[in-house]
Amino acid sequence: MLDVWNTNLLFIFKNKENKGEQVMGMDLKKMLMDMAEAQAEKMKEEMVNHLASDEMTDTIATRINEKIDIPFVSEEKEQIFFEKCVDVVSDILEGMFRK
Repeated sequence: MLDVWNTNLLFIFKNKENKGEQVMGMDLKKMLMDMAEAQAEKMKEEMVNHLASDEMTDTIATRINEKIDIPFVSEEKEQIFFEKCVDVVSDILEGMFRK
């Protein structure tokens, strides 16, 4: 993200004659909005990828397993069950975010 900002800011400063109002026919406000939207999209993608990771699934399932005890079921089987539950929920969230 910083590379994009730095590149665009260098471009603006190199073109001082435009006085920051327009850069090569492009509105500065529009350029900044486009950069912000691109960054938000990248962050959303990274968040979805992190949520769908095996590491995150295991962490969330372990926390749930620490809080909930299912009688007559071993901790190992509870862990597997909670991991599958977390997988289902994360798949639903991933689908919602990728729309």
